[in-house]
Amino acid sequence: MRKTQQPPLIHDQVAQRYNRARPGYPAALFDDIINYAALAADSRILEVGCGTGQATLPLARRGYALDCLEPGAQMAAIARANLANFPAVTVHHTDFERFSHRPASYDLLLSATAFHWVDPKIRFRKARDLLKARAALALFWHRPVQTQASREFTGAVQHIYKTVAPELTSDYSPPPHPDQAATEYEDLIPASGCFSELEIRKHYVAATYSTNAYVDLLATFSDHQKLEARKRQRLHADIEKLIADQFAGSVIRETVALLYLARRK
Repeated sequence: MRKTQQPPLIHDQVAQRYNRARPGYPAALFDDIINYAALAADSRILEVGCGTGQATLPLARRGYALDCLEPGAQMAAIARANLANFPAVTVHHTDFERFSHRPASYDLLLSATAFHWVDPKIRFRKARDLLKARAALALFWHRPVQTQASREFTGAVQHIYKTVAPELTSDYSPPPHPDQAATEYEDLIPASGCFSELEIRKHYVAATYSTNAYVDLLATFSDHQKLEARKRQRLHADIEKLIADQFAGSVIRETVALLYLARRK
């Protein structure tokens, strides 16, 4: 379902925090993309929703040329600063829906934690049209998972959400084991009729967060940003206290970097 306000524009209000707090992606994920797409030194890449460059920098450092689309003005400005040493990278302050370029221009289209905000009526068709024949699509997201390493904190923090911001728990279910991370695009990509040869890769990540770093990350999430300010402040304060008092000031956040790879028909 199309959201009423795109989080990139919400995120633009906390662009510096987003740049500081949002995690990057495992190096092996980019190896998977490069190998699947068979990228050459002169390959051109289009990135949809680059944010402040978390997924752009690893490819820029490998020497690839990228056109990066970012609808948030502040986010785009930070991305340009982060990528200033890479002249082959251009950050465009625009969204995918409005971006105009000649067809069959790119060897790879990628989107990191952003493609779900593109208009579902046009996203796969436009992606196909901008890609060369047999070129690759790479879509990836961090998805929450849990093992014994994070289960206690996950349960404890949910009690706070239910008490302070129950609207954030209406469709909550405990994160799955890493092996069972949901793959909702497994059907959507082939059903588009634009891509085939789908492959799915899962990269497990366990990151340790200090109290401040964890709350900093929460403040970049769109559902937290939409809360009334005082409610958000209380929620974050209670989570800070929980981590400090019951978890010695640090917690483990487990995710799977879930990567979908497909080829233009």
